[in-house]
Amino acid sequence: MLKFSLYLFISLLFLSQAHARQLALSFDDGLNPTIDPTAPHINQQILAHLKNKNIQSIIFPSYIKIGDNAGKDLIRQWDKHGHIVGNHSAFHENLNKPEVLAKDYIKSIRINELVFRDLKNYRKIFRYPYLKEGNNIAKRDQVQNWLKQNHYQHGGVSIDASDWFYNQKYLAYLKAGKTSHIKRLKRAYIDHLLDRAEYYDSLALQTLQHSPQHVLLLHTNAINGQFLGEIILALESKGWKIINATDAYTNPLYKNFSSNIPAGESIIWSIAKSQNIENLRYPAEDAPYERENLLKYDLDDHKE
Repeated sequence: MLKFSLYLFISLLFLSQAHARQLALSFDDGLNPTIDPTAPHINQQILAHLKNKNIQSIIFPSYIKIGDNAGKDLIRQWDKHGHIVGNHSAFHENLNKPEVLAKDYIKSIRINELVFRDLKNYRKIFRYPYLKEGNNIAKRDQVQNWLKQNHYQHGGVSIDASDWFYNQKYLAYLKAGKTSHIKRLKRAYIDHLLDRAEYYDSLALQTLQHSPQHVLLLHTNAINGQFLGEIILALESKGWKIINATDAYTNPLYKNFSSNIPAGESIIWSIAKSQNIENLRYPAEDAPYERENLLKYDLDDHKE
């Protein structure tokens, strides 16, 4: 009987691990030490959190976001730590804006490749800035075709979020010395990320009929430098297994480009849109959506 109970326990443990939801971390933009003296510290903090949990991530730097060689040196640290370096275009333009032309956008991708291709772990994986893939068919298809012809993988995300918004609040509270606000903001931010992970996983179950190897969108910013370790623990406490970015991007899901107009958003959201799933908000993520979450933690941004 004891032997059977032990066998049953091991079997259930194996099944729970086999069906654990999986998620990789990705980071956009990079940091510019020329205009932000805290950039090296933030960079070091994020890398330390990842090293502490033995996580391989992927960073998508944009040349305009890192400044000059000092900014590239920070990206080089990611490379030395074994993280993948992708392409986020040189000028970080929104392809859904009418004034952004496909030919100029493609040139921006090529320039960014020239900047970062000497790094050992540089890979031809492209992430659209703002997750916007084009406001008309001609522009959408011209960029998508160029990427495919030049052997670029789509560096899409399945879980979109608004960490940039919470970072703005964090920096404002930090500057004002509002320690109690920062404590509540941390809880609100982690709650936001957990909520978005649940939402996009449920949308994946609805559209794909399974939970894929997810990729979460984050940025190289101060709030993640401060709280990434706690974010990872919170995700794990909700049954998420953090996987390496290399493993996540082997999933066929990330071969998908948006077929919608306007094109873009999370890959899961884009698939749901093409399947005419109802009640999809647009844009999928944005600052105004976060007011309710702030109110839950007595952080009314309209009163700040």
